[in-house]
Amino acid sequence: MSEIKEFTDVDQDTVDNIVQKMRKKEVAGTVIATEEDMQMRGEMLGKSKPAKIEIGNVGDFLDFNSQIIHGLIEFYLKLQDPLKPIAKFIAQLSATQTLNYYLHSANLKYTLNQYLAITTAITVLATLWGIVMGLLIGFILRVPFVFYPLLAVFGAVFAGTMGLFITLLVPKSIAETRGAQVSIEMPFALRHMATELRSGAGLYRTIQLIAVADYGVLSEEFARTVNEIEEGTDAKDALKNMANRVQSIAMRNALNHIVRAMKTGGNLSEVMSDIADDVSVEIRNRISEFSEKMNFFGVLFIFAGIIIPVMIAILGGISNAPLPMAFPIPLSIPLLIIFYLVVMPVILGILILYLRAIQPKA
Repeated sequence: MSEIKEFTDVDQDTVDNIVQKMRKKEVAGTVIATEEDMQMRGEMLGKSKPAKIEIGNVGDFLDFNSQIIHGLIEFYLKLQDPLKPIAKFIAQLSATQTLNYYLHSANLKYTLNQYLAITTAITVLATLWGIVMGLLIGFILRVPFVFYPLLAVFGAVFAGTMGLFITLLVPKSIAETRGAQVSIEMPFALRHMATELRSGAGLYRTIQLIAVADYGVLSEEFARTVNEIEEGTDAKDALKNMANRVQSIAMRNALNHIVRAMKTGGNLSEVMSDIADDVSVEIRNRISEFSEKMNFFGVLFIFAGIIIPVMIAILGGISNAPLPMAFPIPLSIPLLIIFYLVVMPVILGILILYLRAIQPKA
């Protein structure tokens, strides 16, 4: 059996400090969503009305202590009128309808309007960067001047689209990463909770202990739950809200079992111990599957990340060498530059995406 992390009783002042800290963070950013707003992923997430982007000034973002964010907001505010059509288009996208949910799930302290303003600024800047890169590629390849506008348009569309959708997907990605971290710590935390309950501590006191323990993201989520309970939410409803916002199937199932046991009067300590054992077995199985897939990934990486670049370099050297006979594969210097600066990053990016796809999911 995995070793339970040691934890001694804490002073009530420590718990109160955690609660006050979480309250300040929530006031500075997104207001905690209600249970109705946070229903289990799916049907209700697509029913939000398109957001209307209205922000005040850069002062609204002072709590984030990020010069990049301040710069993006300044850029948006200076060009707010011409950027309104772009902002309106972004607000109508389907990915935007679930954005508020994932911002809350990822514990990002942005309001929906703030994040949409940042997304608009990033999209416009990425579009301008794409235009510059398209013209630069045309210059490197010595493309006829008549094709420069086409390259500029292609670069703008490609870079702008990538900047838009990557920015919109960041909250979901962060939320899923937090969910994975929660799943890793969950068996230890559940056994800790089971031990506290068997020793006579109440459920709320147990939740407080987990909130101030060293369980990383899991402790942060329990601290948010403590905050909700302190504000008057019933413990069962607060646990349901946590199950809805945390992107961890294992944690969602565990919390639903705990809430069910609370309603029926079941033995919570036994329920938590059984869930911890099941989650541990499931995590071991996923890690075993991941290790098997990594063997195939290793072959792909050696071929695409090492063999192909070396082979192209050798062929390029032969092609550009002053040999008495012509080389059948024309690999000019501009083509080699494009390969190493454009094609290889794309190949490596695909490999990274594949690696992320085969990682054990929460």
